[in-house]
Amino acid sequence: MAALARREPPHYTYKRKVYVGKTKNPNAGIVGQMMYYLSEARLRGKIRRITDALDSDPVDVPSLKDLSITADGYIAVDLRCKVWSKLLNVNTLEISRNKDKKIDNSELEQFQVHKYWRQVNLDVDRSHRRFPSEMRASRRRTLQEQLVRIIMRVLCRNQDLHYYQGYHDVAVTLLLVAGEELATALLEQLSLHQLRDFMEGSMEKTTKMLAFLHPIIEEADPELREFLVRSEVGQVFALSWLITWYGHVLKDFSTIVRLYDFFLATHPLMPVYFGAALVIRRRSEVLAGECEMSYVHHLLSRIPDDLPDYVEELITTAHSLFRKFPPEKLSGAVDRYLKESITVAKHKQFIRELGDQRPDSVLRQRKKQLALYTNNELEVSQNFQSATQTNPYMKLAVWTLTASVGTMAIYVLSTAKRWI
Repeated sequence: MAALARREPPHYTYKRKVYVGKTKNPNAGIVGQMMYYLSEARLRGKIRRITDALDSDPVDVPSLKDLSITADGYIAVDLRCKVWSKLLNVNTLEISRNKDKKIDNSELEQFQVHKYWRQVNLDVDRSHRRFPSEMRASRRRTLQEQLVRIIMRVLCRNQDLHYYQGYHDVAVTLLLVAGEELATALLEQLSLHQLRDFMEGSMEKTTKMLAFLHPIIEEADPELREFLVRSEVGQVFALSWLITWYGHVLKDFSTIVRLYDFFLATHPLMPVYFGAALVIRRRSEVLAGECEMSYVHHLLSRIPDDLPDYVEELITTAHSLFRKFPPEKLSGAVDRYLKESITVAKHKQFIRELGDQRPDSVLRQRKKQLALYTNNELEVSQNFQSATQTNPYMKLAVWTLTASVGTMAIYVLSTAKRWI
C-alpha cells in the first residue's frame, strides 16, 4: 500500500483537433514547429493546474470553474471524470464500492412497471447516431442497455422527475465519458440541479428559460434583435440546443464534451447565453436573408458544420455576455422565471456545498482508516467472546460485574424514590 501511495500521478493522454500550425510536421517550418511545442507545453501546464486544484484540501472548485472557460476545457477523459464528479458533488469512492454489484432482477421489474419505461426504450433504440460510427454493433447494443438502466435508475429513485425527449442525449454523453456507474450518479445530480426545470410535468419553465435568448441578443446587438422580432421567429429553434446541452445537434463528440465542461462549471442558464453567442456570430448570414419566419427558423435551427473550429470563441463570447448582462439584470418575462425556477433557486446553495468537498486522496485515507478500525474492533470483540467462552474464571468475573452493576442500579433507584 505504501508503494501505491508514493506512485507518480497518472500521465493523462488527450486527443486534440488538428489546428493549422499545431501539428508536428517536419515540413511545417520553424514557426509551425514552435507553435506545436508551445501548444503542447500549454496543455501540460493546464493538466498540472487541474490536478493541483483536484488535490487541494478542500478541492479548489473556483479554479476548476475558471479552467473550464479556457481553451480545451478539461482536456482528457480521466480528468473529466474526476472534475465532473467534483462539480456535481459526487463521491467517486462510493461509486467504486458499488461497481461489482450484479444486475438485480427486482430492479428490472421496477423499471418495467414505470410509466416512462416504454418511451425511454423507444428513444434509446433511435440513438444510433450518438455512438461512434466505427463501434461494433454488439458493443453499441451493450451501451444502449446500460443507457436505459442509467435513465431508469434516476427516474425510479426520484419519482417527481419527469422524463423528456432529449434527456437520453444528456445521459449518453455522460455514459460515453464516465461509464455506467459513475454516469448514473452524475446524471442524478445533474437532473436534481441544472436540468431540474426541464423535468417538470409541463414545458412552462423550459419555455420561460428560452425567453432569455432574445433579451440577451437585444442587449448585445439591437439591430439583430429587431430583425428577429420582425421575422416572428420566436425562440423554439433553440429548444433542442437547451434541453440536450447541444448533444442532439452537434456531430463532433469532442465538441459536445467540451461544452459539457463549460456548462457543468457555470450557471444553469449558460446554454442559453451560448445560444445567443452563436446567433450573434451568424448575424451577417441572418441579416442577409429574407426577414420571414420559416426562412429564419430553418437557418438558425441548423448548426453550422464548422462550429467545432470556433467553439472556443463562442465559449469566450458566452461567458462575456453572462458577465455583462447577468440574468438578474434582464427584464420582462425573465424576471418571473427567476422567481419560479427550481434550478436557479437551488444553484447558490449547490455552489456552497461544492466548496466543502475533500480531495480523493483524503477520502481514500479515511476509507482505509475506517476499514482498519472496523477490523480491529471486530477482532477485539471476537477475542473477548472467545475468552469468556473458554475461561471459567473470566465467566465468573463477568457474572460478578453484571450482578454488582444491577445491585447498584436498584439501590440508586430506591434512594431516588425516597427523595421524590
